Amino acid sequence: MTTRYKTVRPFLALLGESKALAASTGGARVLAGVKRLPALARRVKDKPLLPREVDEKLVPAAWRKAVYANAGLPQGSVDRDAYVVCATQSPMPR
Repeated sequence: MTTRYKTVRPFLALLGESKALAASTGGARVLAGVKRLPALARRVKDKPLLPREVDEKLVPAAWRKAVYANAGLPQGSVDRDAYVVCATQSPMPR
């Protein structure tokens, strides 16, 4: 997960400007989530996120354990790195 996060992080600002995500009405939620990623990625000291800081609808079932159940983080927190990678790979919500 850390390897993928380090690969994705430099491109987060550009991804938020992508016209492709705005191409459909279904992409609006993904685009909004992706636009928040650069600010979340800058939070180095506050690496665990709170659930209210993320859009849970961008986290598919296959990602839930990685995003919400990292044993190395306090219970109830969100793994920032996992969420960032998950949100960049998120399918359009239905």
